[in-house]
Amino acid sequence: MLRAPTAAGAHIRRRGEDALAGAELLPAGVPLGALQLAAAAAAGVAEVTVTRAPRVAVVSTGSELMPPGSALRRGQIPESNSELLAGLVAEAGGELVLRATVADDGDGPPRAVADAHAAGADVVVFTGGVSAGAYEPVKNTLGAWMEFARVAMQPGKPQGFGVSEHGILLFGLPGNPVSAAVSFEVFVRPALLALQGRTELDRPVILIPASVPWSSPTGRRQYLPVVVDRSDPARWTARPATHGGSASHFAGGLARAEAFAIVPAEVDRVDAGDLVAVMLMA
Repeated sequence: MLRAPTAAGAHIRRRGEDALAGAELLPAGVPLGALQLAAAAAAGVAEVTVTRAPRVAVVSTGSELMPPGSALRRGQIPESNSELLAGLVAEAGGELVLRATVADDGDGPPRAVADAHAAGADVVVFTGGVSAGAYEPVKNTLGAWMEFARVAMQPGKPQGFGVSEHGILLFGLPGNPVSAAVSFEVFVRPALLALQGRTELDRPVILIPASVPWSSPTGRRQYLPVVVDRSDPARWTARPATHGGSASHFAGGLARAEAFAIVPAEVDRVDAGDLVAVMLMA
């Protein structure tokens, strides 16, 4: 039933008003989610060309590491890094093909690389064994393939990278959980996205004020796990996810973290109200 006059041409869907013939709907490098696949289907496209997910092996090193829930003896700790990295690999679009733990002695890392090759891995991510201690299994056994350096960041100072004889990318991350998480974000995640042909390799970064003060090490860029307070839509703020600061072993704080505050190397203190760059994790 018409209740009012209608203008000529109103309420008509016209050809080409959404997209013209030959227009690019989905540029290369765009991840395909529900919205993107629906747009392709609406355009009559039944199949799209994609890259395969990079295959990743995650290897934790340390004779002290035990499965979560195990009865611990003196000097032992639950192994959590493989759980952390397996989840981060999946979030970055990777396919986990191997998850292992190796001891400080023996040839664990080379055997892990061989197992990763047999599993078809493109990337191996080690945690631990890359620093300057007496028992650094990755550094001691993979020196022919990898280089090791100290990076001016906190946490995550010791790092390793290389390529195996079969072309597998080898990442050596520190063993402490926060260091491993930060190092994955800075080095591994962009590499996994690049292997997928993605065009956006970095997390979104926003500038928001700090709600409390904290210190930062001079001469090293700090990546601090933070909680973002969104209670005031007009003024988001950030505060550390733990009360203990930025220690690299504070795995509990990672459970509360929504982002990493990035503090430049030349800044040794952040005061309440200072604007900080915050890398959002979701």
